[in-house]
Amino acid sequence: MISDDKIAEIRQAARISEFVTPHVALKRRGRSLLGLCPFHNEKTPSFSVDDERGFYHCFGCSAGGNVFKFLMEIERLTFPEAVRKVAERYAIPVPEVAGTLERRDPGSYEINASAASYYRRFLVETEHGRPFRDYLAGRGVGDEAAERFVIGAASPSGTGLAKWLAKEGVDLRKAAELGLLVDRGGTAYDRFRDRLMFPIRDAQGRVIGFGGRQVEAADGPKYLNSPESEVYQKSRALYGIYEARDALRHAPSVLLVEGYLDVIALSEAGIHNVVATCGTALTIEQARMVRRYVADVVTLFDGDEAGKRAAARAFPIFIEAGIWAKGLSLPDGEDPDTFVRKAGAEAMLERIKGAVPLTEAFLEHTVAAGGKDPASIARVCAELASVLAKVADPFEHDALVRKAAHSAGISDEVLRREARRGVARSRGREVEAEPKRAATNVGTQRGGAAGPDESLVSLLLADGAVVSVIGTRNVVDLMEQSVWRDLARDMIASARDGRSIDPAEVLDRLPDQLRARVAARLLDDSLGDRARRERMMEDCIRSIERAARRRHNAGVLGDMRKTEQIRAGEIPHETLTGWRPRNSSDA
Repeated sequence: MISDDKIAEIRQAARISEFVTPHVALKRRGRSLLGLCPFHNEKTPSFSVDDERGFYHCFGCSAGGNVFKFLMEIERLTFPEAVRKVAERYAIPVPEVAGTLERRDPGSYEINASAASYYRRFLVETEHGRPFRDYLAGRGVGDEAAERFVIGAASPSGTGLAKWLAKEGVDLRKAAELGLLVDRGGTAYDRFRDRLMFPIRDAQGRVIGFGGRQVEAADGPKYLNSPESEVYQKSRALYGIYEARDALRHAPSVLLVEGYLDVIALSEAGIHNVVATCGTALTIEQARMVRRYVADVVTLFDGDEAGKRAAARAFPIFIEAGIWAKGLSLPDGEDPDTFVRKAGAEAMLERIKGAVPLTEAFLEHTVAAGGKDPASIARVCAELASVLAKVADPFEHDALVRKAAHSAGISDEVLRREARRGVARSRGREVEAEPKRAATNVGTQRGGAAGPDESLVSLLLADGAVVSVIGTRNVVDLMEQSVWRDLARDMIASARDGRSIDPAEVLDRLPDQLRARVAARLLDDSLGDRARRERMMEDCIRSIERAARRRHNAGVLGDMRKTEQIRAGEIPHETLTGWRPRNSSDA
């Protein structure tokens, strides 16, 4: 383990642009550097680097962090590897101390990796692996693709993996917790038997689970996936995300398919920007994971009715994740695997270009599933409204309302009203005749300007002198919004303990929208020079104190009214001991 003090020393010594420029062409713009984001495809630069404060932020995909995070993301390094690489650049020695840097037991990943190695060797090196090799050859999967995706096979014996892991010194109880083994009468047996094995890896390339496929008719399910474990949650996993990661940095979109062999077939055809769900319907977590890489998604579902239903069900999930996805239905009886092998990559790419918005599939499926009677129309209206309630952009909302109302044969106003009710129910409050504008930002003032809490945290990040002053003033506890109050407390505590403040770590604790606003304030010159920052600090302190007095006095009045101490025209002065007089600035 590398000590926290040593990590801070290395981070402070680093000039982050030195590690970014081999991957991104940066140009000076004001106090920061600007370039095209390496983590998503874009034509207009939105990737900013601040050497002085040691962080980067992309205003397009919300990627951000310090120098270690950048190296971990761009070069697929572990945290210790990234720290050592930076230390080596500046000739800083890195002594080790006892402990571990892993947040989760690294044994879980090592055990899964050992299992993947066993499956791979069984497929390639044994005579029992021949039927699986023949199956892959018949499906058109070449040796290079099989190696790239680490495809393997499970022995039919039922004890092959258990013996392998025991020989490797693995705790078999731990392997059972990961879903590799099952305990029967005190004896460990393999969960996966006589199956083609597809390791599922996370974005860092670590094996987190497996999918096993029968290649011949037999008892049991055709596909068997790992159960959920401490490292594998199928709702948060995407098959092929590791293999597709480089392609997604430059591709205009990601292709989402349903099967492991679909991913492999498309990749073999030279279409690498493709991932698959892991034996489950699309989840919001998977949609948000995709959104980190690209803004556009094209779904490639089977051409049968089940594929069309899957496309329709995916639309509301993409909408909630802020993605207006497109869909492509293949001819009946075809899936991406069979189609690309028969028709070729060019034919598949032409089809992808012709993908249509999933809005069409969703509306067609939703309306067709209803009937013509009033009760059925009401159910359709309610389902459409529940999706509309998730569309935050007013222009997108209006366009979808009009299209949905036309498809369902109902009026725009009815659908808008139902959508407003859905928003109100989701917020747990009564529906009003007209919708009110929702506050989308924490601590913002009228007009969208940053409130004093947010402004003060920005100043604390921008200027160490502000941290010193605020640490001596009783103002942080008066801050109204907990998200800003907690950040301010932690920064002041770090300064008091002699620890440096890492802006990237502070920004990482904020939701995307707030992080982007604070990052923008740090990267441009809006915080001005030292004198301007001092004036802004005093303004923030006065505003926070004034707001705290108002909240306090409102609470006192509320308590007095509850106990009926305030009656018509009579104010009992003896009850006002907690009252805080207003300053002239409170008016």
